Amino acid sequence: MSAYLPYSDISLRGHHEAIEDISSRTSRIMDSDSVIGKRWTEGDVEINADIVNSGYLWKLALGGELLVTGTPNNHTFYLYTTVSGNTPLTATLIQTRANTTDIEQYTYAAIDELTFEVSDGLATLNASFQAQFPVAGAAQTVTTTSGTVLAFKDYFVQFGATLTAAGTAATTPINEFSLTIANNLEVIHRSGSSDVSIIRTKGVRVTGSYTLFFDSVTDRDAYYALQKRSMILTASGILNESLRIRIPEFRLSEADISTGLDDFYTITAEFVAEDDVDSGVRLMDCRLQNGKSTSY
Repeated sequence: MSAYLPYSDISLRGHHEAIEDISSRTSRIMDSDSVIGKRWTEGDVEINADIVNSGYLWKLALGGELLVTGTPNNHTFYLYTTVSGNTPLTATLIQTRANTTDIEQYTYAAIDELTFEVSDGLATLNASFQAQFPVAGAAQTVTTTSGTVLAFKDYFVQFGATLTAAGTAATTPINEFSLTIANNLEVIHRSGSSDVSIIRTKGVRVTGSYTLFFDSVTDRDAYYALQKRSMILTASGILNESLRIRIPEFRLSEADISTGLDDFYTITAEFVAEDDVDSGVRLMDCRLQNGKSTSY
């Protein structure tokens, strides 16, 4: 299927690596007769993390979806997981600049990193893509699909020893939050073409950070003791729209406390999700609930 992503920032473009012919030519001039070497595409696409359009990026980064229809108000659950065998997907991206002056098509595009981030404004979702070298694309008929954007007021985070405990815990007020899914892609070039031959995924890693006022030693002590906890982030839109991210086990890799001079004390905790299964969730999962009703 095709869709238009209403991006807030985009840096996708082609790259090439010239192979230099530097050899002894009875001259001080070093560069001569370069030839085309590796060619590829890379760059970022950032969107406001609305509950409808963000599903395209979650699915590309995490793999196939589990779709459950018939929920309240005809809304649909879309579940994305890191379970074994559920690998990242690829897509064809088409970018049009200056109306139809320049249309580039990027095939075999895969997400290397996907970052969800929210501070004191709108939540954003940034996808770092890698793809084959661009070719000329065809003009597209653009239809913008509206979705409910999420802001800092729309989400809350819960912590606990398990996902069940986190689900019933009091919410923790967060100043800033970010989560990154790293697929560790490797772009491979092989004989016969200067373009990308294949893109392979290596190990997946989920990391992130959150900042809150330092009015408790809970997170500092969790860092000191290498205490493992569970986390649930929930964001709500209109009617029954929602975004939920669950991490069954994470550790704190850093806990930086601000000096507090002429300001409030804050603590920024950096976390790493670990391989654990709880309530059917392994490493992490992401669930969208919206009125789209069909697969992404």
